[in-house]
Amino acid sequence: MAATAETAGNERRIAPRTRTLKRGKILSNNRFSTYDCIVRNISATGALLTIDAAVPLPKEFEIRIGEDDAIRPAKLVYRRELFAGIHFLDTMDDEGRLEITPTSASEAISGLLRWPVEPLPHSITSHVPWRF
Repeated sequence: MAATAETAGNERRIAPRTRTLKRGKILSNNRFSTYDCIVRNISATGALLTIDAAVPLPKEFEIRIGEDDAIRPAKLVYRRELFAGIHFLDTMDDEGRLEITPTSASEAISGLLRWPVEPLPHSITSHVPWRF
Protein backbone atom coordinates (compact mmCIF):
# COMPACT_ATOMS: atom_id res chain seq x y z
CA MET A 1 0.00 0.00 0.00
CA ALA A 2 2.87 2.37 0.66
CA ALA A 3 3.94 2.16 -2.98
CA THR A 4 0.42 3.08 -4.11
CA ALA A 5 0.29 6.08 -1.79
CA GLU A 6 3.70 7.26 -3.00
CA THR A 7 2.69 6.85 -6.63
CA ALA A 8 -0.53 8.81 -6.10
CA GLY A 9 1.37 11.53 -4.24
CA ASN A 10 3.85 11.93 -7.11
CA GLU A 11 1.12 12.35 -9.73
CA ARG A 12 1.08 15.98 -10.90
CA ARG A 13 -1.18 15.71 -13.92
CA ILE A 14 -4.49 17.57 -13.96
CA ALA A 15 -6.27 15.19 -16.35
CA PRO A 16 -5.89 11.40 -16.47
CA ARG A 17 -3.95 10.08 -19.43
CA THR A 18 -5.08 7.31 -21.75
CA ARG A 19 -2.60 4.93 -23.33
CA THR A 20 -2.49 5.13 -27.09
CA LEU A 21 -0.14 4.39 -29.96
CA LYS A 22 -0.75 6.98 -32.67
CA ARG A 23 1.40 8.68 -35.24
CA GLY A 24 2.10 12.33 -34.68
CA LYS A 25 3.72 15.11 -36.62
CA ILE A 26 5.45 18.05 -34.94
CA LEU A 27 5.28 21.26 -36.94
CA SER A 28 7.63 24.13 -36.15
CA ASN A 29 9.34 27.06 -37.84
CA ASN A 30 6.02 28.31 -39.31
CA ARG A 31 5.32 24.73 -40.45
CA PHE A 32 8.48 24.59 -42.59
CA SER A 33 10.05 21.98 -40.27
CA THR A 34 8.22 18.73 -39.56
CA TYR A 35 9.24 15.80 -37.36
CA ASP A 36 7.55 12.44 -36.97
CA CYS A 37 6.78 11.13 -33.50
CA ILE A 38 4.69 8.50 -31.72
CA VAL A 39 2.07 9.51 -29.16
CA ARG A 40 2.30 7.07 -26.23
CA ASN A 41 -0.42 8.53 -24.01
CA ILE A 42 -2.75 11.50 -24.24
CA SER A 43 -5.14 13.52 -22.10
CA ALA A 44 -7.18 16.68 -22.50
CA THR A 45 -4.21 18.78 -21.40
CA GLY A 46 -1.12 17.01 -22.76
CA ALA A 47 0.62 13.98 -24.15
CA LEU A 48 3.75 11.85 -23.96
CA LEU A 49 5.69 11.58 -27.21
CA THR A 50 8.45 9.26 -28.39
CA ILE A 51 10.77 11.14 -30.71
CA ASP A 52 14.28 10.61 -32.04
CA ALA A 53 16.91 11.98 -29.64
CA ALA A 54 18.61 13.86 -32.49
CA VAL A 55 15.51 15.95 -33.25
CA PRO A 56 15.82 19.52 -31.92
CA LEU A 57 12.43 20.07 -30.31
CA PRO A 58 11.52 23.76 -29.83
CA LYS A 59 9.85 25.10 -26.68
CA GLU A 60 6.61 25.84 -28.54
CA PHE A 61 5.30 24.14 -31.64
CA GLU A 62 2.19 22.70 -33.26
CA ILE A 63 1.29 19.01 -33.33
CA ARG A 64 -1.03 16.86 -35.41
CA ILE A 65 -1.99 13.58 -33.78
CA GLY A 66 -3.40 10.95 -36.11
CA GLU A 67 -4.16 11.43 -39.77
CA ASP A 68 -7.38 13.43 -39.67
CA ASP A 69 -6.99 15.31 -36.37
CA ALA A 70 -6.67 19.07 -36.20
CA ILE A 71 -3.38 20.83 -35.58
CA ARG A 72 -3.01 21.92 -31.94
CA PRO A 73 -0.54 24.36 -30.38
CA ALA A 74 1.67 22.81 -27.69
CA LYS A 75 4.66 23.54 -25.51
CA LEU A 76 7.45 21.28 -24.33
CA VAL A 77 7.30 20.49 -20.61
CA TYR A 78 10.24 18.07 -20.40
CA ARG A 79 12.56 16.07 -22.64
CA ARG A 80 14.38 12.89 -21.60
CA GLU A 81 16.25 10.97 -24.31
CA LEU A 82 13.50 9.56 -26.55
CA PHE A 83 10.54 10.84 -24.51
CA ALA A 84 8.98 14.30 -24.49
CA GLY A 85 6.11 15.49 -22.32
CA ILE A 86 4.00 18.23 -23.86
CA HIS A 87 1.16 20.49 -22.72
CA PHE A 88 -1.57 21.57 -25.14
CA LEU A 89 -2.08 25.33 -25.24
CA ASP A 90 -5.72 25.08 -26.38
CA THR A 91 -7.34 23.14 -23.55
CA MET A 92 -10.99 23.06 -22.53
CA ASP A 93 -12.13 24.60 -19.24
CA ASP A 94 -14.59 22.99 -16.79
CA GLU A 95 -17.64 24.19 -18.73
CA GLY A 96 -16.46 22.84 -22.10
CA ARG A 97 -15.30 26.18 -23.47
CA LEU A 98 -12.04 26.49 -25.38
CA GLU A 99 -9.38 28.11 -23.24
CA ILE A 100 -6.31 29.32 -25.11
CA THR A 101 -3.21 29.70 -22.96
CA PRO A 102 -1.14 32.73 -23.98
CA THR A 103 2.21 31.78 -25.45
CA SER A 104 3.97 35.09 -24.95
CA ALA A 105 3.85 38.12 -22.71
CA SER A 106 2.48 40.30 -25.50
CA GLU A 107 -0.45 37.91 -26.03
CA ALA A 108 -1.07 37.73 -22.29
CA ILE A 109 -1.57 41.49 -21.96
CA SER A 110 -3.16 42.26 -25.33
CA GLY A 111 -6.46 43.99 -24.77
CA LEU A 112 -6.03 43.93 -21.01
CA LEU A 113 -3.92 46.29 -18.93
CA ARG A 114 -2.11 44.54 -16.11
CA TRP A 115 -0.11 46.29 -13.43
CA PRO A 116 3.09 44.74 -12.14
CA VAL A 117 2.74 42.75 -8.94
CA GLU A 118 6.02 43.96 -7.49
CA PRO A 119 6.71 47.68 -6.92
CA LEU A 120 9.17 49.40 -9.21
CA PRO A 121 12.73 49.78 -7.94
CA HIS A 122 13.77 53.04 -6.30
CA SER A 123 16.29 53.69 -9.10
CA ILE A 124 13.37 54.05 -11.52
CA THR A 125 10.85 55.81 -9.29
CA SER A 126 13.38 58.45 -8.22
CA HIS A 127 13.47 59.81 -11.80
CA VAL A 128 9.72 60.40 -12.18
CA PRO A 129 7.91 63.52 -10.90
CA TRP A 130 5.10 61.54 -9.22
CA ARG A 131 5.37 59.09 -6.35
CA PHE A 132 4.07 55.53 -6.18
